[in-house]
Amino acid sequence: MMKRRSVCGLLCVLPGAALWAQPSVFRFDGEDYAQQFVGAPANGDRLVEFVRPTERLNNWTRLVGLRYQQMPFLGNDPVAAALRLEQVVMKANPQARTSVMSNEAKTDATIDFLTWTDGQDIMEFNVFRYVKSPDGRGLVSLQVAQRFHSGQPQVAEKLRETRASWVRQVVQYDMGSVSKVVLAPR
Repeated sequence: MMKRRSVCGLLCVLPGAALWAQPSVFRFDGEDYAQQFVGAPANGDRLVEFVRPTERLNNWTRLVGLRYQQMPFLGNDPVAAALRLEQVVMKANPQARTSVMSNEAKTDATIDFLTWTDGQDIMEFNVFRYVKSPDGRGLVSLQVAQRFHSGQPQVAEKLRETRASWVRQVVQYDMGSVSKVVLAPR
């Protein structure tokens, strides 16, 4: 009788535990990324970052970031968030290349940019997509990023291919699944 109760108790607890479990893997562009960081400030915002399984946050070459951010100062507007990020990027590097796009209803915005730090040959390419959270009280975003050396052979051609592919994939990505990760109960 005791064994049966233990098994029944375990079966009742496991589904609840699964609700709080964070995914340890995120799949993008045909690759699996391992969870490396979860940030949850007291204000309710959330950040979950994934990198390639062989990399860490201090040496990543590809990163996926999922965010929930409350931005009432921007009206939790996806287009305003993308334009604000563009301003931040351009302030840090006035020579950076950026592109902001949105759907006709302006409920979905994507920004991609290429930036670098003066005096370094490391470049970083990012694509962010912003949508309103399901409750409308914040924004949910998907970020994909790649770092690379500017001196790599055929870097411009590879970047053009990566940009076209990543922007398409990010725009088509199911943001409901991103919301589920960043809005999961803690």
